[in-house]
Amino acid sequence: MPFHEQPGLLFTRATVQEALQVPDDLRGGDWDTGYTQYQDEFFIFCNIGVAGRTGHDYDNYWDGETLVWRAKRGTNVSQPQIARLASERYPVHIFYRYEDRAPFVYAGQGRVTQVLDTQPVTIHWTFADRNANPELPAALGSAGFTLDPPGVHTQRATRGRLVIYAKRLTTSFPLVIGPDWEQLMTELISAGGLRPDDRFYYHNSTMRSFPQRLNGGTGEIPYGLDFGFDGATALSKFLSVLTAAQPSVLPVPSPGAVEVDPVTETEVTRAARLGQQKFRSGLLERYKGRCALTSIDMPEVLRASHIKPWSKSSGTERLDADNGLLLVVHLDSLFDRGLISFDDEGVILISALMSGGTRKAFGLDLSLRLTGLTEGNRAYLKHHRASVFVG
Repeated sequence: MPFHEQPGLLFTRATVQEALQVPDDLRGGDWDTGYTQYQDEFFIFCNIGVAGRTGHDYDNYWDGETLVWRAKRGTNVSQPQIARLASERYPVHIFYRYEDRAPFVYAGQGRVTQVLDTQPVTIHWTFADRNANPELPAALGSAGFTLDPPGVHTQRATRGRLVIYAKRLTTSFPLVIGPDWEQLMTELISAGGLRPDDRFYYHNSTMRSFPQRLNGGTGEIPYGLDFGFDGATALSKFLSVLTAAQPSVLPVPSPGAVEVDPVTETEVTRAARLGQQKFRSGLLERYKGRCALTSIDMPEVLRASHIKPWSKSSGTERLDADNGLLLVVHLDSLFDRGLISFDDEGVILISALMSGGTRKAFGLDLSLRLTGLTEGNRAYLKHHRASVFVG
């Protein structure tokens, strides 16, 4: 399998083994513990910012376009395998991911720039310059963007206050814009943008101009909204909408955020505002940008609803994603006022104060049911039924 021709594609350990025709009796062992040597080539599988399946977190991270990678515990530079790995006599294929149990992205064949005799051994890797989307920089330049020098993973492009990133290693949804643009999601999709179905946000540590959030690891990582396009015409229309809306549309505060003058903003109000933004982004990711009850997928009309009211919640509870539901705006209003609630199975409960005609107007019936209910949700819903819901 010509790995050198496929940087940016997704692989699992199993698909790599199948491509190499690794015998079944050789597929365990080192293959499952981070790195292995097979037929005079090395294969490294590493997590970035999140512990692996064994529970160990080796603190691998990207420093710009250099991968800082840790070998196994107990290693030192004099060990034969480490010496071979760092010798540059053998091809070293490196795969990485930001979420445990997700497929790995093939970064390419690594080149050693530094070896540190730490515990465990630390190696710095760089990669040859490749671009899976060579047409994208030209399209951005034609749309009036100024492009930074390309990195391995992304290339930053700016036009006034607008900052976007072009992916370089993968053709999957290659353009990334800031998370605040979710307020114009419907318009951007109508203009030709395609979105992934299995997640809401794209995370990459090289997008340093974007805000950061936790994504399963111990540290926050930059995130944004990635889009794909069915041809050059769709890309051009998308960029036209993006540039026409900028800069008056941005930044757009998240619903529920505290609007303040940044000059007079106190630390308390700033913490509340940023906390609410992170609370909303967590729910958008959890529910993949869809209403938990109706599956409406217009982020512009979705609200991050606290189950246990904000005024009754502790500081920790206010930021707890389990204390939240992503609801379309009219359902959020009804839920907030205790006119609807949900039982432990997520089935809707409707207040007797709402007449049959009102229920019909709101599209409410007893078949409605929450998706993705967690045990944490159930604990907070118990409080909502007891203290907020008007039965």
